[in-house]
Amino acid sequence: MKPGKLVLDRLKVSRYLLHNATILDNVESQFHGMATAHRAIKVYRNEDGDRGNVVATIPKAVEDAHRGTLAGFPGRLTL
Repeated sequence: MKPGKLVLDRLKVSRYLLHNATILDNVESQFHGMATAHRAIKVYRNEDGDRGNVVATIPKAVEDAHRGTLAGFPGRLTL
């Protein structure tokens, strides 16, 4: 038996995943929870472009002083 092949419509999958309000709400909520680690961490949501995203920022001096604070965010996300 030959292995099957799965073909996805990249445009439709991209639109579904990158503009899915439920996923963005979930990620934003988790980022806000993680941002309580330091008052300098800011969380922004952007849905205006060709993809939706959630961004967390922190001043470099704070990140340097608390090495890995922001770097660990993506690894702690659950979807």
